[in-house]
Amino acid sequence: MSVAVIDLRKKFGSIVAIDGVNLTASRGETIALVGPNGAGKTTLLKIMSGILKPDEGKVLINGVESTSPRAKRSIGFMTPMDRGVYWRLSAIDNLVFFGTLYGLSIGEARRRAREVLELMGLGDRANSRVATFSTGMMRRLELGRALMHDPDVLLLDEPTSGIDVDGKKKILDYIRMLRDKLVIIASHDPQEISLASRVLYFNKKIVEESGPLKIVKILVRGRLMVGNDGFKVINMGSNEFLLEMDINRFSSFIRQSSNYLEGDILDIDVEVASEGRIAKRRWGEHGIN
Repeated sequence: MSVAVIDLRKKFGSIVAIDGVNLTASRGETIALVGPNGAGKTTLLKIMSGILKPDEGKVLINGVESTSPRAKRSIGFMTPMDRGVYWRLSAIDNLVFFGTLYGLSIGEARRRAREVLELMGLGDRANSRVATFSTGMMRRLELGRALMHDPDVLLLDEPTSGIDVDGKKKILDYIRMLRDKLVIIASHDPQEISLASRVLYFNKKIVEESGPLKIVKILVRGRLMVGNDGFKVINMGSNEFLLEMDINRFSSFIRQSSNYLEGDILDIDVEVASEGRIAKRRWGEHGIN
């Protein structure tokens, strides 16, 4: 399975969303798209999924244009920007419905739906209406919807946005298991980005490519209640501190941030290793889930 993005361009009126993107990727890779809000990451994923048509260029899924039904059967797409499931239906009825849209028979869709719900830790809520689900449960169900037809390519737009720590961990753990697929994640979140073997900094086009995420720097303001606890602390003055830590330490810091800090997280900066050098990119103020 391979994906080729060729000379892709897209405008919305006078606004340029995608400005000459070229990318090749193959099965077994996990790629992170990072960049500021409005950089065109979601637009790129929608074009790759076949939901949007480009103004110029094309996306090939195993040599077939992404807008064709054949290509769409190879793609699973999850986005937080739209309501991806029907709240009045049960979890299993949602998945069966979407499964049939991808050509599964009712019986096949029901068997696959039960399998996916178990994978997502939602087996005991199969017959519950989605309206009763927490945000984290709904996000897991939306990921399950994207997986119903067992796609070779999985496109994830901020897959853990807005959910609790436990729900986030379950989704991240599952994504780590998808070694036989091509996974592309658009994200601001260092924990999501840390899953990637390639990090593409994106702003209407691919500005830079780097290796896996290595170091996270967090600028905080307030009273810091921490000593030497696995990360470096630099006093910046004016009640602000810069915390520097390995990505593995970052995850536990976020889970336990109230134990370390009385105040606010102002900014996040990351460093990624690339061919013996360090590439630095600032994410900006976007909040922590």
